[in-house]
Amino acid sequence: MDVMSPQLMWIGTRCYRVNSVSDQKVHQMYGQQEESKPYIEEDLYEEDDRELEYDIQIKEGGKFQTSFHVPSVFFAMIIGAKGATRRRLEVETKTQIIVPKQGSEGDILVKGSSRRGVVSCRQRIELIVLGARSRQPFTHFLSIPLNSEEIKRNFRIFREKVLTELPSAFTLDDSLFQKAEKLHLTLCTMSLMDNEDRSLAAQLLQNCHETIIRPVVEEFGSVTLQLRALEYMNDDPRAVDVLYASVESDALQRIADQMMELFVANGLMQRKYDRVKLHATLINSLFRDNADGYGGVDEKRGPRVTFDATEILRDFGHYDFGTQKVTEIHLSQRFSTACDGFYEATGMIKL
Repeated sequence: MDVMSPQLMWIGTRCYRVNSVSDQKVHQMYGQQEESKPYIEEDLYEEDDRELEYDIQIKEGGKFQTSFHVPSVFFAMIIGAKGATRRRLEVETKTQIIVPKQGSEGDILVKGSSRRGVVSCRQRIELIVLGARSRQPFTHFLSIPLNSEEIKRNFRIFREKVLTELPSAFTLDDSLFQKAEKLHLTLCTMSLMDNEDRSLAAQLLQNCHETIIRPVVEEFGSVTLQLRALEYMNDDPRAVDVLYASVESDALQRIADQMMELFVANGLMQRKYDRVKLHATLINSLFRDNADGYGGVDEKRGPRVTFDATEILRDFGHYDFGTQKVTEIHLSQRFSTACDGFYEATGMIKL
C-alpha cells in the first residue's frame, strides 16, 4: 500500500482509510501461547450514523448479534485465503462471523460479547464488500432519458453534419455515435449483484421522490435542462475517447447530488467525486460496432481506438441541442433494450 496515497472508502458520511494486514501476522497472532488483547480501533466519533441504523439484537447471556445481506459473490472476500480475513476480523473485534456455505444464499451473522465489537466488525465487513463491489463492472445506472423531439432532432442533425461535412469524418463512422433512442444523462453507476441489491436500489429510487425530488420541484416549479456545448474526457483533443454534451440545470444538479449521497450511504456505490458530472455521451470510441450503445466492450475486439475531435470542437463546440423538461428518472439495466429503444428499467419514478 502506498502510504502517501492510501485507499479510502466511504460508508455513509464517514471516510475510512483501508489498512491491510498480512496473513503472516494473522498466523503469528494465533500462534501465541498467551492470549493477547485484540486491537479495536477507537471510534473518534461520539455517535456513528450507520450504527444508529443497525439492528443489533441482544440474545441470551447478554450476547449481541446482527445479521445483514451481502451478495454471495462477495463471500469469498469476507472469508479470505484459507479463512485469513475472517479470522483477522474475529480476533480484532472479539466476534464470531458466520458466512453461508459456498453456493448458498443467506445473511452474514456477526456475534459478540460487546455491542461495540459487533458494530465494528459489521462496519469492516461493509468496507470489504464496498471495495469488492467497486471493482465489479457496473450493471445498472440512474438515468434520465433525453427523449424530447427537439433534442433528438438536433442530435441527428449534429451527427449528419459531422459525418458528411468535416474532413476528419473518414476517421469516424456512424457506430461511434450514441443511438438517438438511447440518449440519456447518467447520474451514477452501480454494480447490483443479486435480486436483493436490485430491490434495494429500486426502493431507494422510490424514496427519492418524497425526500429529494418533491422539495426541489416545490422550490423551482419544475426541473428543466438545457443540453449544449461539447466537452471531451481526454487531455488531447486529437486523441479523444468520449465526446459529450454539457447539461445546464441547477435543479437537476441538486437532485443528482443528493441521490448520489443516498446510494453511497446505503453501500451500493462508492463516492468518487463531490458532485455528479451531468453529461450526455454523444460519441464514444467503445461504441464501434457495439449493439448496446452504452460502451460495453466486445472481448473479441482490440483495444479502444481514439479519434480526432479538433474539427468537431471547432465547428460545433457551442452547439445547442435544445431543452427538455425532466419527467422521469430510471434505474436502467446495462446491456438491455426496451420496446421503445431505450434501456430496460429495473425501477422508475415520475417527477
